[in-house]
Amino acid sequence: MRGSAAALLGIVLCGCAREEKAEPKNIGQQAADVAVDTAIVRQAQAAANEVVRNAADCDVAKPAIAEANRRLDEAMGRVRTATGKTTLEAIRKRVSTVADACP
Repeated sequence: MRGSAAALLGIVLCGCAREEKAEPKNIGQQAADVAVDTAIVRQAQAAANEVVRNAADCDVAKPAIAEANRRLDEAMGRVRTATGKTTLEAIRKRVSTVADACP
């Protein structure tokens, strides 16, 4: 009985142990992540620039808004860094501002 209780206690304690955090990325991996994010954000930014550039003409801006949102959605799933995500959110806000002005 004591053996079973001790074994059960051991299993429970092992199950409650914290998982070790993954090793932090080295500088080369971080630089690669930034380079990838830069390329991804550049593509989304180009689509958003079309929206902002045509903000005064809603007939031209509306199709560009749909394309920009599609590219932003795609980019959000591909960026690797928190900075990349924050940048895409800021770009999306600019597109959203134009979309609100063009009902």
